[in-house]
Amino acid sequence: MDCNTIPELNAEAWGDGLVASLGHSRYPFGGSLELTERCNFNCVHCYINQPASSQSARAREMSTAQVKQVLDTLAQNGCLFLTLTGGEPLLRPDFAEIYMHARRLGMVTTLFTNATMLTPQIADMLAASRPHVVEITMYGATPETYEAVTRMPGSYERFVRGLELLLDRDIRVGLKSMILTLNKDELPAMIAFVERYGLDFRYDGTIWPRVDGGMQPLKYAISMEEMIQIDLDYPDRSTEWERLSSEFEGSAVRNEYVYSCGAGVYTFHIDCSGRMSACMMARQPSFDLFSTSFSDAWQQIGELRNKKRQRHTKCETCLVGALCLQCPGWSQAFFGDDETPVDSVCEIAKKRYNLFSTAKLQ
Repeated sequence: MDCNTIPELNAEAWGDGLVASLGHSRYPFGGSLELTERCNFNCVHCYINQPASSQSARAREMSTAQVKQVLDTLAQNGCLFLTLTGGEPLLRPDFAEIYMHARRLGMVTTLFTNATMLTPQIADMLAASRPHVVEITMYGATPETYEAVTRMPGSYERFVRGLELLLDRDIRVGLKSMILTLNKDELPAMIAFVERYGLDFRYDGTIWPRVDGGMQPLKYAISMEEMIQIDLDYPDRSTEWERLSSEFEGSAVRNEYVYSCGAGVYTFHIDCSGRMSACMMARQPSFDLFSTSFSDAWQQIGELRNKKRQRHTKCETCLVGALCLQCPGWSQAFFGDDETPVDSVCEIAKKRYNLFSTAKLQ
């Protein structure tokens, strides 16, 4: 067969098929690797960012050799899909070396970036060894709003320039946004911006506390009423909530296990110092990959998945549990444990259920 007739790989469909073939087996075929906590932005809502010049944050980062060692270990243990994230990954001067090492190992890579540090040379490298997708966060449709969020003068122009460097090379790009009090009024303009470029766009109003325990980001969170209004204003969102509400209508989720999501089943997270956890947000417990083998860490995460609830909470009998975003990550972020429900997460699930389901809660 002429190689030119082989269809392009649809990585999402291929991954879905792999999950289906695995059935109930655990297998670490997808992970995220945090290259740094540092960022050239100082976004008001960020859950992790440290200053680009922070020596203490830099000292926590793995060396180039250590990152390559981790990548080799991931490949040996069957990791196929890898997301490179931060902070801002491109802050690392060895980013190109790290990226190409992952690609040579055969990994299907996704890059999370703000795009402002992209250069023609980096874009050329990405074009020569293409990622699955580059996901770029958009903070506003105007320089004023964008830079009110990033607190970095000139960042909007650099974002557009970085985006166009990728598009000029036909690199697949997806845009995403966190909807905040500072940029909520520009959501229609952001959607129009994305449509002009013909790109995929996802957006959300869910804001997390910082991983160091800081609650500062929450002051920029939009209200539940504003979140619901966004669901109503955009048909793609309302249609999806109607579908989900119908699918799970009246089904109480009485899962006896703490973890009911996919974290630690097919996916994992590794932070910038080489500590592995089940999820990017549920970071405890974590396992040092330089003192514990990957297989042992994966086994211990599997034991975490078998952890049963130790407390009685309202989640046990909740009729909208299947629609709710409540998880150990939320509980850890707000309360430092795995089980305490976060009231705001519960309430938005109930509001959506009452709005989009044919049934109503009492």
